[in-house]
Amino acid sequence: MLGRSRAHFERAEAAYERAIALIRSLDEAFQSRAFRSAPEQRYDTEVTLYQFDLILQAILLKMALVDGDFHRLERRFILRITAYGDLLPLLRREIRPGLQWDDLATLEEGEREKLLTLLPALLSHTCDSFVLPLARADAVDPEDFLARLEGELTEIAGEMSAVDGQRKPEEQAAFRDMTDHLLRERWRAIVAQELKE
Repeated sequence: MLGRSRAHFERAEAAYERAIALIRSLDEAFQSRAFRSAPEQRYDTEVTLYQFDLILQAILLKMALVDGDFHRLERRFILRITAYGDLLPLLRREIRPGLQWDDLATLEEGEREKLLTLLPALLSHTCDSFVLPLARADAVDPEDFLARLEGELTEIAGEMSAVDGQRKPEEQAAFRDMTDHLLRERWRAIVAQELKE
């Protein structure tokens, strides 16, 4: 890796690790409150991390596809964040069997457009499941976990956008669109509802 690209990659990795730590602490806070009287209902935090990995991969993939350059370091970073969950099996089901991450760099225009349209809807249920417990915990905690998580996501996206030597406006627009649709709108609606009750 070139020095500058490597630095962007490493900063994105550090932001990812901070996001994972934040999600672990938020999920623990939610489960401690929600299952205080029924500890047997607690679940493995890796379920939440699985959902986060899928969401982040979708955000980064949309950013990479809208600018037409799915850079090798963007692919490498997405592969790096598949420890808990991998979006690829869902993409294989929707786009074509046998699809690999590297294949996404050379999709035909029709497949690329289909994927760009499909990504937000593909993760709708996953996003609902991810956001609900975390937003509920955020509603009763004075910390703004959404802002903290968005900060880490913004850093990851910014560093990945710059890894190919330039930050393109269409990548930033794709990031904002995906985070609004997949996270922010749902999160705020749930927090508002929780505060009403």
